[in-house]
Amino acid sequence: MSTNSTPSWSALKRKDLRRSRRYAVDGDTLRVSWLGVNGDLKVVQQARVLNVSEEGMAFELPEPAQLVTRVKLHSDKHKLLGEGTVRHCQRVGPKYVVGIEFSDGLRWRAPDDSVPEPVPLSDPGE
Repeated sequence: MSTNSTPSWSALKRKDLRRSRRYAVDGDTLRVSWLGVNGDLKVVQQARVLNVSEEGMAFELPEPAQLVTRVKLHSDKHKLLGEGTVRHCQRVGPKYVVGIEFSDGLRWRAPDDSVPEPVPLSDPGE
């Protein structure tokens, strides 16, 4: 019998090692722009947000975004204007799920109390 208390790599991979909790988002969209592989400007007017955390978010795009590419986020409805860096991009069906880490001081504030998911991207009272 082994007394090694160090978890195996496979056990670590199964655990959620994220720094902050992710919240499912209630069908909100925002404008996303980024430079494509050929240096051309790509813009999606209504990228569907899938989830958000205090440090980043995931959304759907019709084509891939390169890792470490900077993306601009904009939404008048949610009073959002900022940037993030692509950390994850995976094809899921006909779309790509892109996960970004916020940059330049952009943050999302998690709800203070226990709220049912999905959550709105911004406070409806704002």
